[in-house]
Amino acid sequence: MERAMSPLEAVWTAKPAPEAREGLSLARIVGAAIEVADTDGLVAVSMSRVAKSLGFTTMSLYRHVANKEELILHMQDAAVGPPPADLLTGQGWRSDLDRWAWAAVRKLRSHPWILQTLSMFGPPATPHQLSWFEYGLRALGPTPLDENEKVSAILLIQAHSFADLTFHAAGAPTAIADADPYETLFTRIIDPARFPALMAAFSGGGFATTDDPEADRDWLYQFGLQRILDGVQVLIEQRLPGEA
Repeated sequence: MERAMSPLEAVWTAKPAPEAREGLSLARIVGAAIEVADTDGLVAVSMSRVAKSLGFTTMSLYRHVANKEELILHMQDAAVGPPPADLLTGQGWRSDLDRWAWAAVRKLRSHPWILQTLSMFGPPATPHQLSWFEYGLRALGPTPLDENEKVSAILLIQAHSFADLTFHAAGAPTAIADADPYETLFTRIIDPARFPALMAAFSGGGFATTDDPEADRDWLYQFGLQRILDGVQVLIEQRLPGEA
């Protein structure tokens, strides 16, 4: 008996195909599913919901995609897309890795449900996901880091990007969001004898934000990214000839 193809194998072996006579194709199905996820979240994606949005029966979708699991993998790969061909400039590992990280996190921010698919299917494994990983490793190619260190650095940056999505997807609890500004509220209610360091942070502007949430978000991401790159730079300098 011929072994059934796994969803991941189906994504890797999928080839662009012309639309069927009824006007349905894998690309249209995946595009419609991404629109549903972008609007209502990944939980809203179902074969029936996607079929209805396209004006077809649910069964007609199964001529192009085997099941929902395979559909979500196709969505994941299509939403990530390939990295820009000119992403790496060759002007230094740090500059290239900074450009790579920002391009990747902006892609994730435009489709935040991608984070949920990673928890479903594990490490990046689709063609476009691995292309992004490839570019990250290429950025570190000229450095003296060993392969394990390069992979670990890329994983650390990816974890930072996933944290950006997780933190901002959660939002603030209503009880806090509808009250005074965060630092004002807690400066008023916490006991400085019990939380002296926190009180200093609150009163000293440690939690201050601006009127532009996206700018605040970018600042926080950039701060964390640069600290990661600082650490990678220290490791690279330790690997250079003559360094202890």
